[in-house]
Amino acid sequence: MKRIVKIIVIMTILAALARLSVEVESVQNFMLAGVAGAFVQNAIEPAAESSGSLRVFVCGSASPLGRTDRAQACIAVLTPEHFFLIDSGAGSTDNLGAGRLPMVRLDGLLLTHFHSDHIAELYEVNLASWIQGRPVPLKVIGPVGVDRIVDSVNQGYAMDRDYRTSHHGEAMLPTQLGVLQAETVTEGIILEQGHMTITLYTGSHAPIDPAVGYRFDYKGRSVVISGDSLVTDETRRIADGADLLLHDALSEPIVSTLSESASEAGLSRVSKIMADVMDYHASTTSLIELSDQIDVGVIALYHLVPAPVNWFVEKIFERGLPANYVITDDGMWFDLPLQSDEIIITSP
Repeated sequence: MKRIVKIIVIMTILAALARLSVEVESVQNFMLAGVAGAFVQNAIEPAAESSGSLRVFVCGSASPLGRTDRAQACIAVLTPEHFFLIDSGAGSTDNLGAGRLPMVRLDGLLLTHFHSDHIAELYEVNLASWIQGRPVPLKVIGPVGVDRIVDSVNQGYAMDRDYRTSHHGEAMLPTQLGVLQAETVTEGIILEQGHMTITLYTGSHAPIDPAVGYRFDYKGRSVVISGDSLVTDETRRIADGADLLLHDALSEPIVSTLSESASEAGLSRVSKIMADVMDYHASTTSLIELSDQIDVGVIALYHLVPAPVNWFVEKIFERGLPANYVITDDGMWFDLPLQSDEIIITSP
């Protein structure tokens, strides 16, 4: 007993000494230098590149429904020569930084449609890549209407750009590189660059029009990103034969229960909004049926409606999902090695 008391006393003294040492300025400076060094090292080391592969990073897996610490819709597609973002939801730019993505070589930002949770951080992406030294203006690529979005963002942040260039200098932050460039695209192949082909297809997200998705083909590997859409014949056409499909997903059991509970509580507006949401997102039931209709390697669910707030809700979301289905989370990587049908999934 005395031995235990002695150990407790010693540990208490050591803890007190450690606490007091942090109050000493020289100790603080030493510790700060270590933290700063680690921060800088992390910032200058980009995410490890798999040899020649097609890679997909989930920078935002949530929808606006559900209170979580997940970011809203954002997917990154990378190869050694290419880097594209699909949508830019709230919170997603922080995940790009945490994932150490090479913002300096960002080729473009593709938009699926113009709901706020898909365009909220256009300027944050622009700023992050501009500061890192992106050598050309950032293209924002999307269907009809993208020019209106880009013009509004450019106008709204004009003063911010002026302040930053004035502060850091034209050589560091050239004015013309801070201005987003809109590019309107229509259905079909929208880019052929080296071994990369990007194809736009039409989704179904009424009354939102246009709503589109994108297929990326690179050296025999392929990924399709739906944006917000029901499962349609176009979905089946574009995703058939793909290695990886990332698709908007809604859990009917969860959302219908939330709607009913809101109605019983007298929250008629909330109840109606939740009921309305169910008619323009792909249900997990329709996505399960999809696997019997097409040949696709892995179906990864993102833009989760609602974003699971805990493991229990996620279990309900997973009901009936086949083995080749994945519930995504922010920070998840999908690696598609060349000359292979393997998909390596790394969770955050």
